[in-house]
Amino acid sequence: MAGDFDVIVLAGDRGPDDPLARRAGVVGKALVPVAGTPMLSRVLGVLAGWPRLHRLVLVAPQLPDYREAAAVFEDARRLIWIAPSASLSGSIQASLALASGARRLILTADHALLDSAWLDRMAAAGKVDDDHAVSIGLTDWHAVMQRFPGSRRTRYRFRDRSVCGTNLFAIHDDSVDALLRVWQQVERERKKPWKIVSLLGWGNLGRYLAGRLDLDTAFAALSARVGVGVRPLMLEDPRTAVDVDTLADLALVESMVSEPGKKPC
Repeated sequence: MAGDFDVIVLAGDRGPDDPLARRAGVVGKALVPVAGTPMLSRVLGVLAGWPRLHRLVLVAPQLPDYREAAAVFEDARRLIWIAPSASLSGSIQASLALASGARRLILTADHALLDSAWLDRMAAAGKVDDDHAVSIGLTDWHAVMQRFPGSRRTRYRFRDRSVCGTNLFAIHDDSVDALLRVWQQVERERKKPWKIVSLLGWGNLGRYLAGRLDLDTAFAALSARVGVGVRPLMLEDPRTAVDVDTLADLALVESMVSEPGKKPC
């Protein structure tokens, strides 16, 4: 089997209670269609053609509708399917236990604009030295606002730059247990930047609120907090910040994939 990365796709959600799923009449948000194609199918279609993929670990309910959407990934030998845990961090921990080796990417199934170039960038980051085990994909908030005026994206205001999350993560070794424990706190507060920064200590929170905390210092503090080297990885494409959480997100994504002359994502 070709490839050197296991990719974990998180497709567990609130099921039919998700507002987008209810509106679309599907059993889970990952199955919401974008221009007629379920988001999950779009993501797996990109991964199926990515030459660096070794195996795919799919975290999703084992229901017929999900299996139909996943049929685009035709190589069953490289597909590991697991049921979602009670929490996001639990699903990630279970997935990492199944993923082989130390080179893994994590992404979410609502990344309907996924581009293989983003995967290449995350993979190329590699492990710079023994101090870095995890790379977290970020993108420039101002670039996102310029590309998508009026869209709502969570903004992290650091002294040297403002950034958005991308839901793209690269793991370079197996020493991530401490980071997962912090992740449990982060996932509860992911829309409240100041609460997440407070995990770095009250001094850093004060500097953040005063506009005096820079991005690299924040990640150095995070690394010290969890005992695992974590670094930011800036991604140039502002589309990396666009996942589908709301009806406005869905309308934005559908307008992009329907643009004349635009290659499918």
